[in-house]
Formats: sequence, structure tokens, C-alpha cells
Amino acid sequence: MNQNSNKFKLIFMVVFGFFILLGVVAFSTYKGSSSSSNLTQISIWGTVDQTLFNNYISKYKQDTGTDLKITYTEKSLDSIDGDLVEAMATGKAPDAILIPQELEDRYLDKVYMITSIPQRTFEDTFVQEAELYIQPNGIFGLPFFVDPMVMYWNQDLFSSAAIALPPTEWAQFPSLASKLSESDNNANIIKSAASFGEFENVDNAKALLSTMIMQAGSPIVSADSQGNLASALDEKSATDVMVPAESALQFFTDYSNPKNSVYSWNISLPSSKESFLAETLATYFGFGSEYSDIQEKNPNLNFDVAMVPQTADATAKVTFGELYGFAILKTSPNISQALNTLLTLVSANSVSEFLQLDYVAPARKDLLSAGSQDPIKTVIYNSALISKGWIDPDYQKTSQIFQDMVENVTTGRDTVEDSVSNASDQLNSLFLQ
Repeated sequence: MNQNSNKFKLIFMVVFGFFILLGVVAFSTYKGSSSSSNLTQISIWGTVDQTLFNNYISKYKQDTGTDLKITYTEKSLDSIDGDLVEAMATGKAPDAILIPQELEDRYLDKVYMITSIPQRTFEDTFVQEAELYIQPNGIFGLPFFVDPMVMYWNQDLFSSAAIALPPTEWAQFPSLASKLSESDNNANIIKSAASFGEFENVDNAKALLSTMIMQAGSPIVSADSQGNLASALDEKSATDVMVPAESALQFFTDYSNPKNSVYSWNISLPSSKESFLAETLATYFGFGSEYSDIQEKNPNLNFDVAMVPQTADATAKVTFGELYGFAILKTSPNISQALNTLLTLVSANSVSEFLQLDYVAPARKDLLSAGSQDPIKTVIYNSALISKGWIDPDYQKTSQIFQDMVENVTTGRDTVEDSVSNASDQLNSLFLQ
């Protein structure tokens, strides 16, 4: 009797495990229904380029024969909030939105939380950064792609300085500053190793500083068990000698201090991207999606892409990534059809089509594991695997908080410690509003 019982248990566990695996595979390869002639037209607003998205949908429908009925409208980060509020008030809101994770906090009360997908399945399917979408009452949205921060480097400037490879650690930058930065007889900077230390003329300064802070050990924003968000900028663990955000801010601002040996950037210089395109900046920190734009604006620029440098003692690599995902609005009269459509759009076949049109990475683990034959996309894919982000209460106001945090140090108004503390207080105020 005991032997039969054990056999039954073994068979039950094998069958149960098989169906769990089947559920994961089904979600991973979901294509939606394409046979019905009564599909509802689903409208989506998003911050992704209109032409890019429409080309992707057209190509996917052509290649797969899938009968998707979608209208897409591009909105800017600055306008999407106001337009949505007005559309909801007049009953003209879209069914879904396609936004970066920095807007998530703004729509937590406006989005239909998905409860039909098991959390384990979600985590097994998407990158670690996608866990930002997991809320106490469900899943905020379906991850589509990741646009990670990478390091662009000028091969000619490095070669001229007898440097063969790009830096892999921040500890290498003091040496690079002495070898790659140049000044004229009037002490004006004419070539720079890195654009650190300022905010206004450093493209992606907030993302770059976020990368450094997260690498130092701070999540920037933390959540309690009820999902309540708060600043973690001024938090220090028992093992930290210094608050992580303080050490990151100190390193960043040193490069714009004329009294420091690593001085190589100031506010009078053109923007970091302009300087890189003009071949007067050796390294530029931007997003993977900027690759085509850089190529187009200076076809003669001899540059390559590398992963963002890490701290010397890092136990886990980190870079900032913009995670784009679809979310369904509560006001949609077509929630079920919208969910089916979005599941189709985040399926492996669909995402693969989109990846052919842009230098971004899939949010899906299976596609990241498959890799890419393109050496540039290989770097972008590897960067997506280590991407992290944080939920931003108001991206415009937090950009000002980060700018003040930098400039209060560079102008001498505040110490690094006070500047981080003030920034943390301001961030908390936004969450309390």
C-alpha cells in the first residue's frame, strides 16, 4: 500500500510539474486570437515613436498573418499626462498605454491590475527590472523592451593616447582624465575624458547618476509591504562606510572641480552628446537607442559601444535601464480584448519583429538568452540583463531635485552629505503629495 502511495505521489508531482511548465511556455509564446472577424479595435497611446511603432505592427501582421486591430498615437513625456486626464474626462481615453517605468507611479490608480498571470510565471518570463511592475494588488503592465544605458567610446581618441580598451571600472577614470583630457594655454578644456560633474550640459545626467548611486548600493526608492514608496537616498547599511548616494555624488562632482586632479568638464562646454559627436569627448553615456542617431549625425566618427563601468568591488553589475511596457486603463470598455492584444504584442515572435527596427533589448529572458549576432546589440542585450530602475513620482520634479543635488555641491552651497539629505527629503515630499 505504501509503495503504491509513493508511486501515485511521484506520478502526481510529475504531472503537476508538467502543467506548471506548460503554463509558462504558453504565456511565453502567446499569440492571441487571429481567427475572429469581430476583433475590437484597441487604441494605444505611448511615448514610443509613431513611425517606429506603426512599422513594427505592419511588419508583424505581414509576417505572421495575425489580424491585430490596433491604433497607436504617439505622445510626449510632457504631454501624455494632461492629454490622458482630458481624454478620461470626456470618455475618449485609449484602452492602453505604452510608457517607461518612470511614469508608473502616476498611473497606479488609473491602470487595471492584471491578476490572471501568476507572479512566478511573470518573473520567469521577464527581466529582473520588470519586478517594478509587481504591485500588492496585481501586475501593473506587460514589459515590452528595455533601453539600457551604455558607454559610447571614441576609438581614435583612445588609440591616440595609447589606450587599447575602454574602461570597465570607474577606478580607471582618474588615469583616463590625465591621458585623454587636454587644455589650452588659458586653461580652457578642449578635450575631455568624461562628462561628469555638471547636470545642465550632461545628457542623461539623471540616468547616469542613478546608475552610479545604484551601483554604490542604494535602490534610490524603496517600498514597504503595502507598496508605499519612500526615498532611500540617504540610507546607509551597517556595512557602508559612507551613504552610497554620497560616495556616488562625490565621485561625479569631482570631475568639474578645477582644484581636483581629475578636472575635465565644466558648464561652459557644449552638451556631452554634441561634444562626443564633435570628437572632443572620449566617452559618452547614453542609451542603446541612441546608436543609430550617433551614426547618422557623424558617419565618420570611429566609435564603439561598451557596457557601463562598474565599481571595483561590485558583487552584482548594474546599469540604469528604461523599461517600456503596456498597461491597460481601468476606463477601457475592452479590458479582456486589450489584454489578449497586449499578450500578443509581448510574445516572443512579436518582440523579435520590433528588435529588428531599433537598438534596444527585449524584456523577455528567452530572447535575451538567445542573444544577437549583432556585436552592438550584444552589448545592449547584456546591459539589459543587469538593468535596474526606480519608480519616479514625477520625472520632471525629480530631475530638478537631482540637478540641485549636483549643483549645490559644485557651487559650494552644500556639502555632499547635506545635498543628498536635502534631495532625499524633497523626494519623500513628492511621494507624500
